[in-house]
Amino acid sequence: MLTDLWRAKYEIEQFMCQAQQWRCVRDGVALSPLSRGNLSVTLEFGKLIFSFWGDEFAESWRIDEYEVRPDRLQLELSRHMGRQRIHLEVRPQNDAEPLPTDIRQRRQRFQEVVCQIVAQTFPDAVLERVATQRDEARQLSGIYTRLIFSQGRERVIAIGVNSQESQSDIDGLLTAAITWFDRASARRDRKPDRLLLLAPVGRATNLARRLTAISPGRDVKIELYEVDQKTVEASFVQPCDQGSLVDPSRHRLPRTRDHVPPNPMRDRLVKLHPDLMVYQRPGSSVESLRLRGLEVARISGGKRRFGIGAKKQLFKEDDLIPLTELIGEIAQVRCADSEQKWHPLYRQQAERWLEEMIRQDVRALDVSLDRRYVYPQIPAHRDDEYGLVDLLAITERGRLVIIELKVAADPELPMQGLDYWLKVEWHRQRGDFQRRGYFPEVDIMDEPALLFLVSPLLRFHRTFDLVASWIAPRVPAYKVGINDNWRQGIKVLLKERIHR
Repeated sequence: MLTDLWRAKYEIEQFMCQAQQWRCVRDGVALSPLSRGNLSVTLEFGKLIFSFWGDEFAESWRIDEYEVRPDRLQLELSRHMGRQRIHLEVRPQNDAEPLPTDIRQRRQRFQEVVCQIVAQTFPDAVLERVATQRDEARQLSGIYTRLIFSQGRERVIAIGVNSQESQSDIDGLLTAAITWFDRASARRDRKPDRLLLLAPVGRATNLARRLTAISPGRDVKIELYEVDQKTVEASFVQPCDQGSLVDPSRHRLPRTRDHVPPNPMRDRLVKLHPDLMVYQRPGSSVESLRLRGLEVARISGGKRRFGIGAKKQLFKEDDLIPLTELIGEIAQVRCADSEQKWHPLYRQQAERWLEEMIRQDVRALDVSLDRRYVYPQIPAHRDDEYGLVDLLAITERGRLVIIELKVAADPELPMQGLDYWLKVEWHRQRGDFQRRGYFPEVDIMDEPALLFLVSPLLRFHRTFDLVASWIAPRVPAYKVGINDNWRQGIKVLLKERIHR
């Protein structure tokens, strides 16, 4: 057992200052990589608590034993009075376990394909560098193959991703390309002239859409190609606007409801627990009951379920005691002055908690916003992917405002916000919001929607300013930094236009 808790806490935190990204291996099973902001060590009630969390989960364990090695942290953890025990190994992402052989081989094969395509497309090319491994110091992921080559007097930067990576990784190619271009431009003697993006065939639609609103700020030519790995061929893709929300085949917005139909059980619950908020996305009949952003119950037709996460159980209208007890437990932990900030109920769904606070008082972000209209989580489809616009608001003068939220460092924040701006603009220009019942009694201005990219000021990813600077000036995007303790009340510490 640990005896000197403060020393243990210091040594663990000192080790965790080594890197921004970490890989955790729990009882021999690797978990998804986590950023440093998603790991914490706290001293609570005479116990040393290790917590780790993502958007959909949060876990807290008591540290029984620990060992700090040069390349890893070994933890023996327990909870529930020792009835549950696990071994957790924490390593810096760049020093993590080697990639599985199949992943390493397919990325190596793709690197060879890219080199062949460059040789075929640019016969006089002189290859200067090719790499696929991760480069932590330069914030470059090992998912993407990166090249530098010369073509006559031109210096060309290229980056590609193979077809077996996830769609989110393929969409992240542009963010990675901007970072790679910036790092490769460090040579003062010869600046790059072109940037090539190499995406899998049939999966570059979102990248083509984004490129319609990208401007690197200097004379650099950006080209997008689709790569067929079987035939080892690349075809040019023209940037194009294919924005749509919800129904790509009909380009339709979901219709809003004029009022929420009465429901005795739901109304009774809200009366008993005034802090409960009822969410219903436009176009959906499902009602979500949330306490400070955390869903506690769901009503769909005649079915009523309660619980946290996917494990929900049915409950009857005449027996609300189990649900009421759950709400009481959550309310005690999930509050601004909680004494259990390490608790999973406090940490889970932080972005939804922030979303709820903004929805209740949108003017906390900007006094010009109309507090009557804030639409949460408007569905946004693109191809086979699905996303949600966090919040759609409007100023008192009638200008649309898209609010994209992140509470943890995420390099994709600028590009995800741009995705939603392109889709909202597509519909604004066609008058779809008026036709589908949004913002009644308001004349929507014929001006581009404002884009607010919101995060705690110290939680913006280190590449945010670089990536955001490539968004075209025609997009009125703003960096909005709020206080880190936003649960106690939102304060805007920084608000600046991306292109000043």
